[in-house]
Amino acid sequence: MIHESGGQGFCVPANVETGSMVRLLFIWIWTGILIGSALASSKTISWGDLKDPQRQFHDPYAELGSSQLRDLGIILQLRMRLKQPGLGQEDRSLLKARLARDEAQLALAGLDVDRLLSQRETIALQRAKASLAGNPALDGEEITISGYVIPVSSPDGKTLSGYLVPEQGMCSHMPPPDPNQMIRLQLGAWDPDYIYQPAQVTGRLKIEPTKQEITLLDGEVDMIAVFQMKVTAATEMDETIPDPKNRTIWGSIGRLFSPKRP
Repeated sequence: MIHESGGQGFCVPANVETGSMVRLLFIWIWTGILIGSALASSKTISWGDLKDPQRQFHDPYAELGSSQLRDLGIILQLRMRLKQPGLGQEDRSLLKARLARDEAQLALAGLDVDRLLSQRETIALQRAKASLAGNPALDGEEITISGYVIPVSSPDGKTLSGYLVPEQGMCSHMPPPDPNQMIRLQLGAWDPDYIYQPAQVTGRLKIEPTKQEITLLDGEVDMIAVFQMKVTAATEMDETIPDPKNRTIWGSIGRLFSPKRP
């Protein structure tokens, strides 16, 4: 049975004593004060702030459009095919014509194809090193950041941890972000409602690299995160978070131009 109190429509269960209600209201108010205090004392940052500025470098591939990157990859593949033994004369002629056309298109755009391809292994190594470096100025700082939460359940079904990523779909339908663009979360009492729930989280950020294999929508995924955070406040968001335009070394660029493995 529910009783309505006063003219404000505040509903109080009939079996709740006044003292219990006062304590409940006190808890609600105090929780709000704690969350407000945590947000007020934290520094709001963007995903780009997590990168170590000392490890940033000029990346010529980052300046290219998706179609130019695709054409550059095709040129590399065509050159490799032309080096294969036993290639027929007709096939060789067709490949050469395609190669000349694609090289001319990029040259008209002012791109030096030979220089770009000669740098691919060096750039891939620089990207890998930069992706593993977190901003030391944020180590131990209380920060607030927005992203998409991937909750991780324990064997007993409880959600105690998770990951924050900058874009929806990362690690399942999309490649994982760079390690310094992923935060491993200790969720505490907060339990996200679903995978990729947009949220703003607050907590103390630490540079403590971790690697964990989890089962996500598309199967097993290695979650490599440079940062960890114990969440002290979380605000669920309904709106879509602006796309940070994050480029990852694990995406198509990395696959095309990754260094040779021994």
